[in-house]
Amino acid sequence: MPFPALFASLRDVKRGVESWLWIYSLAFVLLSAVAGTRLLHPLDAWILRAAQSHASGTLDTVGTIFSVPGGAEYSGAAMLLLTAGLFLAGRRYLAGRLLVAFVVTALLEFAMKTWLPTVPVPDEVARSIDPSFIEVPYPYPYPSGHMLRSVILFGVVYLLWPNWLLRAAILVLLLGVAASRVYVGVHWPSDVAGGALLGVAGLAWVFKDPSNQIKGYRHSEEPDT
Repeated sequence: MPFPALFASLRDVKRGVESWLWIYSLAFVLLSAVAGTRLLHPLDAWILRAAQSHASGTLDTVGTIFSVPGGAEYSGAAMLLLTAGLFLAGRRYLAGRLLVAFVVTALLEFAMKTWLPTVPVPDEVARSIDPSFIEVPYPYPYPSGHMLRSVILFGVVYLLWPNWLLRAAILVLLLGVAASRVYVGVHWPSDVAGGALLGVAGLAWVFKDPSNQIKGYRHSEEPDT
């Protein structure tokens, strides 16, 4: 199967992406504002205690495994491979927007973890060590970078490769990433939700007005006659 055939046409992306962009962006802003006031901390703490109420070595290992896909180095390398594939497949505009979204949301994550005064997760609740070579200390945990990067990376594959079995696996993987970040004790549930919302907003921006993207690509690539 040729590489371009692995990707569905952007025409298959549902209409109304711009609406999703505004909805998820607004939801992220509102959640960030509430998280910054620390009003969610009692609920976050209760969910974390419930998640760790049946802790075991097996669950620790599973949580560590699910933490791998969202690691900065792993997801970054996968994103470079994916955008290179899109570029070779003729989806240059899409590849460029995808890289921009990945970088800009990462910068926003860094800014919020530096300046949004959410409640830090206590060190004593940590169940395992992140399997990452790149570890940047942040004063605050919101939003979850692992969740953010996983949503963008696997969300793109979900949209471009319409295979029901693959899509089901991606949904299970994203749920596993979300649950693992809380279980292993590195994020509050609100951090994970914030990362997911920001990731979906980034995806919505990437696929905004897909029909115009196709037209723009074809027009720019066709030789003059």
